[in-house]
Amino acid sequence: MSLFKTPRGESAGSPDPDGSLPVTVFDLSKRYDLYCSTPSEDRLYEDVRIIAIRTFESKKHNNYASALFGGYIEIEGHNGTRMMIPSLRMYMICEHGSQPAYKVLRIRKTDSEG
Repeated sequence: MSLFKTPRGESAGSPDPDGSLPVTVFDLSKRYDLYCSTPSEDRLYEDVRIIAIRTFESKKHNNYASALFGGYIEIEGHNGTRMMIPSLRMYMICEHGSQPAYKVLRIRKTDSEG
């Protein structure tokens, strides 16, 4: 029995024969809500489409991990505006319109709160 099911009741992914976690790619035809953090604020980019990973490294490496670690995610808003955000600033991605359920365990004090 699987702990996590998709909304249709199907397993989220089939385990690999060796028991490792499957690695799947984002469905680039869908739109997402991206939650990002900057030093001064948290941001929500709503209803965006993920276009590409942008990097300054040469294309011959074609290594997703290094491109994602040091690169930017190019996104497109519903009005067609494109922007690039640092991938390390993202802390959650949801399909657009979904309401993630969570519980706040602790609120951290900021320097301005003393």
